[in-house]
Amino acid sequence: MTELLFLHWRHLSRAERWCVAILALALVGWLAMPVVVQDQAYHRFADTRSLFGIPNSADVLSNLAFLAVGVYGIGQLAAHDPHAFSPATRAGLWCVSIGFCATAGGSAWYHIAPSDTTLVWDRLPMTVIFAGLIAAALAQRVGENVARVGLALTFELGIASVVYWAVTRDLSLYLLLQFGGLAALLLLLIVTKRGDDPFPWGTLIILYALAKVAELEDQAIWRATGGAFAGHALKHLLAAAVGFAVLLPLARSRRGAPAAKSAAATPAP
Repeated sequence: MTELLFLHWRHLSRAERWCVAILALALVGWLAMPVVVQDQAYHRFADTRSLFGIPNSADVLSNLAFLAVGVYGIGQLAAHDPHAFSPATRAGLWCVSIGFCATAGGSAWYHIAPSDTTLVWDRLPMTVIFAGLIAAALAQRVGENVARVGLALTFELGIASVVYWAVTRDLSLYLLLQFGGLAALLLLLIVTKRGDDPFPWGTLIILYALAKVAELEDQAIWRATGGAFAGHALKHLLAAAVGFAVLLPLARSRRGAPAAKSAAATPAP
């Protein structure tokens, strides 16, 4: 939140002002939201099989896909030309990569013994991934200035939303940031057309939507496959595919393909 104090308000473009205003309106809307309590049925997953002594092994071991994506991203960023992408874009991709590594550990810990207490460690690193995705999109579609502020705000608010839920048991702020942020990202991509943006945002949103469907239909997928696999492990694999899709342009730009720069150099009128 402290980033707002250092934002050059007079030099913001119209698009950048809209981004800040939308975030402010969302927070005002949250004050009117009712208390949302975590449904305890969420912790009852369909596939409870054990493997190698690991309880709920499919849901635990599928987190290796998150670790693979995170390590891949860190490796690409460490070997990548720092000038191929803007600083805010790179900062966002670092958050995505580190967030996936942390989510692998937090989610595995949660699925070994599902409860509200362990779910905190699953959700905390996911907010880091979300902040990184928003920052990368803002940097590519709006500008470096607002992307830098957007990263700081969504990072801090994301962590605050999970801590708020852990303390008050009210999930409303976390849900607002998750689903409201997705809606804002979709709106941003619709209203800002940039042919030089190398990130496959449409693919990312489709994969994310499929992951949410798999999560919600955990039991139904378990029954439909005759107990071969359930929806939650599939959700992990689809979510990992989201991370791979957003990090893949790093490898492409290393092979010599032109990488998109931030829109900061040409602020919107």
